[in-house]
Amino acid sequence: MLEGTIESYIRNHPSFTTAGLTDDIRKQYPNIGRSTIYSILKKKRDVGEIAHVGKGLYMSSGKQDYRYELSDTAKESVLLIREEYPLIDFQVWELYQMNEFVNHQLSRNTVIIETETMLDETVFNLLFEHYPHVLHSPTLREYYKYAGDETIVVGRLISEAPQPFGEYRQASLEKILVDLFGHGITGSFLPRSEYVAICEDSFRKYNINRSRMFRYARRRGIEKEIRTFLQSETDIVLEGV
Repeated sequence: MLEGTIESYIRNHPSFTTAGLTDDIRKQYPNIGRSTIYSILKKKRDVGEIAHVGKGLYMSSGKQDYRYELSDTAKESVLLIREEYPLIDFQVWELYQMNEFVNHQLSRNTVIIETETMLDETVFNLLFEHYPHVLHSPTLREYYKYAGDETIVVGRLISEAPQPFGEYRQASLEKILVDLFGHGITGSFLPRSEYVAICEDSFRKYNINRSRMFRYARRRGIEKEIRTFLQSETDIVLEGV
């Protein structure tokens, strides 16, 4: 049967391309359409048997899609924004998310909310009315001078950022990893000595769409820096991207 043949191919190819799979399958089923093969791949992807890690590139996967339960402060902030500005485009993540990956646990949280261009100041003013520690695109010096136990940092959302997930518009893990390498405030939250553990654990535990991650890194102008780090400092294999 076709599905069994595809399963056999996947077992023998921990990583594969749709083109390679199609060429092999057509040796036995010469008239098979690409749409049929794509439909079977989609079902396997939906149940977590394989992961889409790049353009036309898949890997066998026992991994999960990334999920994280936001803090009450982050959730409440999102609800405030939605209630006041229901059509605004924004994403949220927080520093406590990194405690899953770092060796030295973070004792103080920061919520990062990024909004579409020109609306960041509007969102800052809204949140500033409700929370004691809200900063608008702070410099590193301003952040350490004014940050409290639960600081909210409001900034601009860079275009071409990976799409958020969940009801609270949480930033994808691909976006967070790239932002940690950025040259702004998000690239200064954690010591670089933690980056190896963060990256290796992220790729080991979760499905990471490499193409999506590097596309965003390219938009931020740090693709080469991230590629060099992953290839020279970690055990992550960047196949096909």
